[in-house]
Amino acid sequence: MGINFKNKGVKAPLEGFMVWLDNSRIIAIFAVVLLHISARVVIQSDIGTTHWWIGNIYDSLVRWCVPVFVMISGALLLDPSKKEDLKTFYLKRLSRILIPLIFWSAFFLLFANLQNIIQGEPLPILEWAQIILSGRPYYHMWFLYMIIILYLFTPFFRKIVANSSKNEISILVLLTLTISALNSFLLPESNIFINWFLSYTPYFFLGYLIKEDQSDYPSPILWGVFLASIILTAAGCYVVAIKEGLEAGLYFYHYLSVTVIPMSISAFYLLKKLTKPIGSMALTKKIAALILGVYLVHPILINIINSAGYGPLNFHPLVSIPVITVVVFSLSLIAAWLINTVPYLKRVI
Repeated sequence: MGINFKNKGVKAPLEGFMVWLDNSRIIAIFAVVLLHISARVVIQSDIGTTHWWIGNIYDSLVRWCVPVFVMISGALLLDPSKKEDLKTFYLKRLSRILIPLIFWSAFFLLFANLQNIIQGEPLPILEWAQIILSGRPYYHMWFLYMIIILYLFTPFFRKIVANSSKNEISILVLLTLTISALNSFLLPESNIFINWFLSYTPYFFLGYLIKEDQSDYPSPILWGVFLASIILTAAGCYVVAIKEGLEAGLYFYHYLSVTVIPMSISAFYLLKKLTKPIGSMALTKKIAALILGVYLVHPILINIINSAGYGPLNFHPLVSIPVITVVVFSLSLIAAWLINTVPYLKRVI
C-alpha cells in the first residue's frame, strides 16, 4: 500500500514528488475505510433498495484505493537510480512489512477465534495454517500477503525498468493488465496467496510510468473518465446482481474489472496534481507515516461500532456511512499514533 510509509531522509529536490504521494496515501486510506463500511450495506441490503443503492454508490466511488496503493509502491520502488543490492533492499523494505504481517496475522487469528468462541463455534487449531495459507487471517490482511511477495520480485522488476524504454514498459503494462483483467473475469481467485502479486504487477509498473509521465492531461478529461467509471461500476454491479445474483455482480468491484482499471488510472493522475500538502507539510508527513497502522487497526473499530449497534444499517446509510468513516478513520489514526509512541510496539505498524 505504498508501503514505504516512513519518509525519513527525503532530499529537498524530491519534496514536491513526496507531497503528492503522501497526499495520495492519506486519501487512499480514507477511501479504504469508506469501502469497508459501505460494503456491509451492499452485502446486507436487498438488491435494488434505496439502502443498497446508497451502499453501492459509496462502494463504487472508492474502488480505486487498492490499485492506487500498489501504484504508489511502484512509483517509489521501481526507480532504477536507486542502487541497492538484494540484501540491502530486502532488509530495508521487507523488514518493514514482515514484522507487522506476523504480529497482526497472529492478532487477528486470535481475534477471529474469540469471536467464534463467543458464537459457540471455536476454530479448530488445524485450520489456522489453512487460514494463513489463504492469506486472510482477517479480511483486510490479504493486501499485506500480496504486497510482500510483490516486494520479493521488486529488485528484478527494477532491472527491467532500468533496461527498457518507456514504450517497452508501456507495452508490458498493457499486455499484463489485459491478462490480469481477463483472469479476474474468467477465473476465480486463487485460495493461496503466493501468486496474487501477479495480477497486481501491472499496477506496480503503471505507478512508475505515471510518476515519470510529464504529460499534463486536462483535469476535465480525467474527472470525466473517473466519474464515468464510477457510474458504470455501480450500474454494472446492479444489472448483473439482479440477473445472476450479488456474487456475480460484485465482479465490477474487483480491482481489475473493466471499470475499476480506468477509474484507478484516472484517480492516480488526478492525485498527482495535488502538489500542495493536505494540511501543513509536517502534519501531512506524520499522517502519511501512520497509514499502515490505520489500515491494520480500522477493522477492529468497525467491528466494535457494529457490535455496539451503531453500524451503517442502524441509521440511514446516506449519512451513517460517511459519519462512521470519519469516526473510524480518526480513531484509527489516534490508535496508530499511540502505538507508534511505544518504543518496541511501534515496529508492528
